[in-house]
Amino acid sequence: MNKKERIDAVLQGNDVDHVPAAFYYHFPDEQFFGEEAVKAHLDLYRKTDPDFLKIMNENKLEAEITIKTADDWKHVKPITGKEKYIQNQLDIIKALADEVGHETYLFTTIHGVFASAFHLTQAGDEDLAYNNKVDHHLKEKPEIVERALEIIAESLVLLTQKCIEAGADGIYYAALGAESYRFTEEQFNRWIKPNDLMILNAAEKATPLCNILHMCKDQLQMNLYKDYPGAIANWAIYEENLSLMEGTRLFNRPILGGLDDRKGILIEGSKEQISREVTRILDEYGTKGFILGADCTLPTDIDLGRIRTAIEAARNYSNVKNA
Repeated sequence: MNKKERIDAVLQGNDVDHVPAAFYYHFPDEQFFGEEAVKAHLDLYRKTDPDFLKIMNENKLEAEITIKTADDWKHVKPITGKEKYIQNQLDIIKALADEVGHETYLFTTIHGVFASAFHLTQAGDEDLAYNNKVDHHLKEKPEIVERALEIIAESLVLLTQKCIEAGADGIYYAALGAESYRFTEEQFNRWIKPNDLMILNAAEKATPLCNILHMCKDQLQMNLYKDYPGAIANWAIYEENLSLMEGTRLFNRPILGGLDDRKGILIEGSKEQISREVTRILDEYGTKGFILGADCTLPTDIDLGRIRTAIEAARNYSNVKNA
């Protein structure tokens, strides 16, 4: 099997010659954009040899003004797709598609509607959890912010379509908003879910491969995502009270994950320990409907040899079992 055939087999529930695997991380600031971003992706791809490539997206949505008050959301306008930062992201996708799109699937990052709204506030990541203006403004003036979220979702639909046209095979959708400390189920279903579904349904129509549904952050109300479209599901199993097996039953689709992204064996263990942990995971989970990966993005400074070790352990698993 080649890499694309292997992912296809996972999606179709068929046997694979070996378990596919892929890992990714945010590159250093100087490799966020342009040719340096393309080089960074290719370096990761060639040194670790993953079964698919996730395209990072540091070209985040922008607004004419920084959102500071609830009334400021009135200034949010739809993108045209011709914005420089949008074109910059499409150029990265096109370049990677030209280089490696013939041999592996490319999943481009789409920051979900909640994350994209947060980006418009230009706040630091430290404010994402408990000091988030999106939360506060929605509860203060819901009608104004609701309309802004719809506009953001419409923009992300267009971005998704442009990314597919540029050469991406599918999207990696980072869904936020279902944290238990953020919204009630009723609020989530009113403010966040319809906009997420607008984007995910558009992705499903744009490409048969569709997307990876990544449920980001901790303390999630996981059941709120169970009927979201997505060919593959990924979440932080080391932060949530939901194991790989439980998640398979909840989402009823192939799963990406297995290893902790911030601590534990992949980050701290020896190569021998990494290999043993991959074997343990596959012994417990099996080899069908599964892609080995991590909860989320790995540390930027991780030794690529660790990633390569995990990927090779997945590839060697069938030989180990048959020895």
